[in-house]
Amino acid sequence: MKEMEELVRALEVNKAVYDAVRSYLKPGVSEQDIYGLTKATVDKMLPDVSHEFIGDFVGGARCGLIGGDPTDYTLRPGDGFILDLSVRCGNTWSDTCRTFFLGKPSNEIKKAYDAVLKLQSFGAALVKPGICTEKVKLDSDRLLKEMGYGGMMPHHMGHMIGSEPYLKPAFDLGDKGTVSAGVFFTLEPGLYVENAWGLRVENDYVLQPDGAKLLFDYPTDLDYFII
Repeated sequence: MKEMEELVRALEVNKAVYDAVRSYLKPGVSEQDIYGLTKATVDKMLPDVSHEFIGDFVGGARCGLIGGDPTDYTLRPGDGFILDLSVRCGNTWSDTCRTFFLGKPSNEIKKAYDAVLKLQSFGAALVKPGICTEKVKLDSDRLLKEMGYGGMMPHHMGHMIGSEPYLKPAFDLGDKGTVSAGVFFTLEPGLYVENAWGLRVENDYVLQPDGAKLLFDYPTDLDYFII
C-alpha cells in the first residue's frame, strides 16, 4: 500500500532528525538553529520526492506552552526541548514527538516523564477497532488524575494521520468518532507547567484487527534524551 510505504519512509526521516538533534544539542544552540538542522536533514533524506515538514520547536520554560514555532531563544543548561515533527513524504504525513534534556532533569520531571510513558502504553493497549475516540481521552485523563497529574494534559491524547498531519476523529473530549482497522494514528501524552516545564512523547501506529501496532520504533527511555 503506497500510503504505508510513504509513512514508513517519513518515519525514517523523523528518526534521522532526532538522531541529528541529539548529537547537536548543547547550551548555546537556539530553537532556530535546530529548525535549520531539521530542514537540512529532511531535505537530505527525501531528495527524490515531494516533501515538507512542520513542527513544534520549544525550549526551556517555553515547553510549558505545549508547542510553537522556533524563536531565537538560546538553550541553557537544565533546559528541556520539545521537538514535535510532522514530515510529508509524497502524500502521507508522519507525526512524532520527543523531549530532550540538557542535563539531568529534576525528580519532579523524572516522575512526570515516567507517567507519560505509562499513559502511552495504556493508550496503545486501549485503542481497538470500534472504540469511541472520546473514551480514549476520558480514560487517559482518569489515569492521569490517579497518578496525581489531573488537568496537566490540556490537549488531545492523539489523532488520525495520513493525507494531513492532523485528521479526525481525534482522541479528544467531545469527539464521538470511532476507529476501524487500517487507520494510522498517533498517541501523544504530555504534561505541562506553564512558565516552568513541559514534556511530550508521541508515536505513530496502525490499527490492526487485534489492536495497535507501533510504527515508530525509536527510543523513549528518559536517559537516552539526556544530553
